[in-house]
Amino acid sequence: MTQLVQQGGYKGFAVFLLVQVAVLVSVLFLPREQALWGLGGAGLVIVLCLALFLLTLYPWLAIPAIIVTTALDSAGRVSQTTALGVSVTGFHLSFILLFIALASHIFLQKRRTFPPLEIQAPLVLFLGCMAVSLTYSPNQPEATISFFRIVFLSLFLYMTQVLIDSRRVLNLTIVSLGVVLASASILAVFQIISEQFYLPASVVSSVGANTPRASGTYHNPNIFGTFLAVNILFMAGIFLVPKLRWWKRLLLLLAIGLGLVALVITFSRSNWIALFVGGVVLLFLSGKLRYLFYVTIAFCVAILVIKNYVSFAEYIFERFYSIFSLFVEFGADSRASSTARVYFAIAGFKMFLTHPLLGVGWRAFPVVFEDYKPEGFPHWLPTRESHTLFATIIAELGIVGMLAAIWIVWRILAFALKHIKHMQDEYLRSVMIALVAIFVTFQVSLTFTGEFANNFLWMFTGIMFAVPMLEEREDPS
Repeated sequence: MTQLVQQGGYKGFAVFLLVQVAVLVSVLFLPREQALWGLGGAGLVIVLCLALFLLTLYPWLAIPAIIVTTALDSAGRVSQTTALGVSVTGFHLSFILLFIALASHIFLQKRRTFPPLEIQAPLVLFLGCMAVSLTYSPNQPEATISFFRIVFLSLFLYMTQVLIDSRRVLNLTIVSLGVVLASASILAVFQIISEQFYLPASVVSSVGANTPRASGTYHNPNIFGTFLAVNILFMAGIFLVPKLRWWKRLLLLLAIGLGLVALVITFSRSNWIALFVGGVVLLFLSGKLRYLFYVTIAFCVAILVIKNYVSFAEYIFERFYSIFSLFVEFGADSRASSTARVYFAIAGFKMFLTHPLLGVGWRAFPVVFEDYKPEGFPHWLPTRESHTLFATIIAELGIVGMLAAIWIVWRILAFALKHIKHMQDEYLRSVMIALVAIFVTFQVSLTFTGEFANNFLWMFTGIMFAVPMLEEREDPS
């Protein structure tokens, strides 16, 4: 970069003087309003050019923007409708910016070698099944948009793997996630206190609940719960790093505590379960399963505190108890949400039986559901989306698509566990263990939410592939 400045020499200084003269002339001779608009526009152009220049040199600077715009979800929409019928969000703009910056950086560096994508074969097979199904899907327009979204998310996964090439970039990612987790959690608490929720009381009551649910900036409290659960685990994994400085532990503990409070008030039972399973995986792989005893004690203390000081504590306990009473109360109006999930899975299996090889077509489930709806399904529920990803895949892509999906999961876990076994760096090993716990948490959550196109799922998987490479770069032997 110093060479670029030296090569500019007097020409660069002359340009600087011309800019100063132009600003002076604008202020002295143009009307005030026009001068302000002109200077503001010029300043914006300069800032954008400078940002693009810096991103070309350091594309990892886009990571905070990617994380923030993903966490904003529905609140980050730039345009509600487009010609394709989909909204434009801040994540879309950040993704395009990152793609341009990374491509320019690679071009300027004349880079020729890239890390392998471990799931290339099963991912190509899965996307191939999806592409073929577009030819017979009864929901073709939406299926086509969804297909390209998965393609771009696959590219996002690999871009993340390429982007995280140093500890500095990894640390920036962790800090960004921690800040966003704490901020989103504070917003969720504010929603409860101010009673400004995503779901109005009338909608909540119609699905058998008794109180609205905090959803942060997300359009759905369950998806918000998934965001909280996986980021809590990530911070917990870093917290378990040996010899971590006390102030870092304190900040991590603060983010984890805020996240847990927010997760409770989402009333997302699926993510309560997912976090528990992921936590057990985290402690087991870290060799600290004994800590589960202390977590249990803290949980019991929290229950006593909630019982005495939280006005809706009774509903929290009812919600928690309902996890274990599904089959006893199956079919009851108060269990409409859980009952519907079971019926969706049954309908998906019926679709598979009639179209076993390649399924009914991508995104066909909500369209053909009426033909496969089990008797007893709550007819007054408006949704027709399967909340179980695996039921969706086997119904829409058949046995071939299901085998491809299982292959992807197996390859990811096999890659991660293999590297955890041989990693010597305590910090990177802890990060890798946290990422495995997060991946398992996503699988549990997807059993109840079906949010396959979750940006964080693909981003965390890309980070998982990148982390072992960091240790190999530092110790090539």
